[in-house]
Amino acid sequence: MAVNVQGLRTVVIHVADVSRAAAFYERALGLPRVYEHRGRIAVQLGEARLLLHPAELDSTDIATARHGRTELYLGVPDVDAALDHLRDKGVPVLQEATDEPWGERDAAILDPDGYPVYLTQSGSGDWTSGE
Repeated sequence: MAVNVQGLRTVVIHVADVSRAAAFYERALGLPRVYEHRGRIAVQLGEARLLLHPAELDSTDIATARHGRTELYLGVPDVDAALDHLRDKGVPVLQEATDEPWGERDAAILDPDGYPVYLTQSGSGDWTSGE
């Protein structure tokens, strides 16, 4: 069995000024704001989202910012099954499957260079649904 990656869902970039970056993406590029939480702002970028994250790390983020500040979020239909499959293949697990307050179920693995790759499953009322 292979992991059924359904596409890129989110790219996270760490910026010096989230409000300034959001204004650029919203005004200059016309991307609609779809989410705002804990100093982060997301804009819709086609089928994916661009999450603007403060460059300063809070205590929650320090544990996941082990190797740089690039994060990929890949959509999968079943996070738990995907994580079990990857763990069986020896892929290092950074974060166990977790129900997030924004309505998604996420887990994270590490790629061979130590970059976090999040596996994300949509839930009802997640931040991409507009509910």
